[in-house]
Amino acid sequence: MKNIMKRAVVLAMVLMLLCGCAGKNKSASATATGFGGDVEVTLTVNDKNEVVKVEIKGEKETPAIGGKALETLAKEIESGKSVDVDAIAGATFTSNAVLSAAKKAYNSLLGIEDVTVSMVPGTYHGEAQGFRAAWNIKVDVTVDENSILEVKIDEDSADTVGIFDSVVELLPSRIVEQQSVSVDAICGATVTSNAVKSAVRNALIEALEDKDAISAFEKQTVKSQEVVTIDTGVLVVGTGAAGITASLKAAETMYAEDPASVSVLAIDKAGRYGGASSLCAGVFALNPENIKERDNEGKDYADRDALLADWVDYTLGDAKQEMIELLLDNSGDTLDWLVDSYGLELEKASTGLTSTDSNVVLFSYAPAAKGMTVRRQHNIMFYDRCMEAFTKMGGKYQLETEAYELIVNDGKVCGVKARNTADGTEYIINAQEVILCTGGFLANSEMTTKYLSNEYYPLSGTWEIVGMKQNDGIMIENAIVNGAATYNIGMCPAVHIIGSAGYLTTFEYHTIEDKLCMQTMKPTRWTEGDLPHYMGVAVDSLAVDTTGKRICNEENLNFDSWKSGTNFYSIYSDEQLKAIEERGLRSTPKYMMTVNLGACGWAPDGTPITNAHEVMDAAIEAGYVFRADSLEELAKLTGMDAETLSATVTKYNEACASGVDEEFGKSASNLDAVAGDGPYYAIKMSNIPYSTCGALDVNENLEVLDTDGNVIEGLYAAGLDASGVLYSEKKPYVTYGGVDQGFAFTSGRIAGADAANKVLGK
Repeated sequence: MKNIMKRAVVLAMVLMLLCGCAGKNKSASATATGFGGDVEVTLTVNDKNEVVKVEIKGEKETPAIGGKALETLAKEIESGKSVDVDAIAGATFTSNAVLSAAKKAYNSLLGIEDVTVSMVPGTYHGEAQGFRAAWNIKVDVTVDENSILEVKIDEDSADTVGIFDSVVELLPSRIVEQQSVSVDAICGATVTSNAVKSAVRNALIEALEDKDAISAFEKQTVKSQEVVTIDTGVLVVGTGAAGITASLKAAETMYAEDPASVSVLAIDKAGRYGGASSLCAGVFALNPENIKERDNEGKDYADRDALLADWVDYTLGDAKQEMIELLLDNSGDTLDWLVDSYGLELEKASTGLTSTDSNVVLFSYAPAAKGMTVRRQHNIMFYDRCMEAFTKMGGKYQLETEAYELIVNDGKVCGVKARNTADGTEYIINAQEVILCTGGFLANSEMTTKYLSNEYYPLSGTWEIVGMKQNDGIMIENAIVNGAATYNIGMCPAVHIIGSAGYLTTFEYHTIEDKLCMQTMKPTRWTEGDLPHYMGVAVDSLAVDTTGKRICNEENLNFDSWKSGTNFYSIYSDEQLKAIEERGLRSTPKYMMTVNLGACGWAPDGTPITNAHEVMDAAIEAGYVFRADSLEELAKLTGMDAETLSATVTKYNEACASGVDEEFGKSASNLDAVAGDGPYYAIKMSNIPYSTCGALDVNENLEVLDTDGNVIEGLYAAGLDASGVLYSEKKPYVTYGGVDQGFAFTSGRIAGADAANKVLGK
């Protein structure tokens, strides 16, 4: 009887516990590698194992694409009460990371910890959208029953030369070694790396008998805990144009004194050297003696004093004149040095960005006639020669090594703390002299918001970037924290490019066989999905700033749209859109420096875009085109001032009617009225710079100065980390052409020589 009673009590307690647990929710979290970093998903399920709540964190995902995908996926998982949802088109990599983390979290709630991998041995093909969305990155993956044996990237895949090369060289072996597609992207080639990883993932899914077992190949890699100490005489942080010339000249200087004395280390967080400079088209230099003897009958290309006066006048006296003169008086020798000693290939000299400029100072890289891709291949070979010579002299370099903090003792800079971006190894690098050549801070939204000035133009904020996204200014900020002064740090970035603030990849691509894309050297491709971009850069558009005020003559958008800050809007009416459906676009941009990541081609003249309304609907859904029945409503949607926008459109339409643009002087043939009663469209456009221009203050040796004008011992800055000394916050980057590149080469060379001489005790 007692045993029966005990069993009854126990049963009652179990029932009470079960009843108490019924209806209680459970939560679990998991992470996966997203586009910019880790994505964390926290799921909450009910007693039926239905998802009732989703939290997704991915601070490093791009707001316009990845960030929106996070929001959309959270809603879809919650509404469907399941993690089995489709990836978001146009944000595949971020979507796959979210879904992978979600499934890991869900499986952990069900008590499923391991998956069984079973594959049919063989070689499988996979593709994914690359940096140039019109072309896929292609891979072949060889597997056995349960592991990856080999990854081969099709090197004919269309992507940016140099950036693509570093991924081909480094990423496949890491995927095989780690047996994971969640290895870190190659720094400086994130988009291409993620495309390769997605392509490999797609190939593995084809090989797997159970597709959900892909999670076995999505495990995150373990980072090293090792700390390594390195001692060097000169440390160069960054290996773009400034860093490479600084490294070369420092090694040359020491080698000439005593070959055994060479103690120069160059580091770069990217997986390749060359930086944004390897993607450039030419360099500023004044009257290089050897070149003018060979190519110009010994005559000067430009008048030094006249150019100086013009430059000082342009910068309103705000630049440091001694630094302008330093560039003018040393850039010619620098270019001769690079051509004669290291085989830099050049076309003949020309004027700068405008044909009316009499200053013949721009030396285009060869072979210009064969397109940007071939020119970049030649640039990469040039940098290969430079680094080969550097190492032969005893110099050393480490890629994927990110400096993040200066080592300062008693006010003297004595080295840096750094880490390996691939395996996590920490470095303490002790150096007698440190030269910062990190490429500015455009990729750091906190710094561009903090330092770019709104005093003359609305520049503070987050900018899109067409240069190197590893140029985050961490070391510039660290120098400032340690007392470094700045010079024109608030000036406008180097804006040469404009583009729509988003792009669509779901519309058909068309190939123009007889016209090569300058970026890929493949037949040009265009798509109706790029219509908002085409409209936004067209010379017959109406461009307004974020208040609704017209910016400039739209024929010169590439040179003047920066005045609106990070973004501007192109305004159209539905009547204009219907005309595009019937007869196509009216005109092409005057300057074709427009970013178009969807395709690389312009819709052929006179080609009707018959699905224009469908495209605009998709762009509205994507969040970078806005539509309203009235201008007042359109202003409300975009945050513009309604009265300002209405007045702008009225004035512009009057100019179109008269054929005379009194405000900005646009040609009558490019005046196209925003006609009709609505609806109206606002296409959000981005001003897309290569880099910031202003940063640290330096003297003629390129030594960094503190806020009292004194030298910070042991610290130099060259290239974009110091080029603000040449400019004014009231004006954009000067128009002579190639100045940032010319200053990078020249300032790096001067800094390298001075730092080496200090190490030698001279």
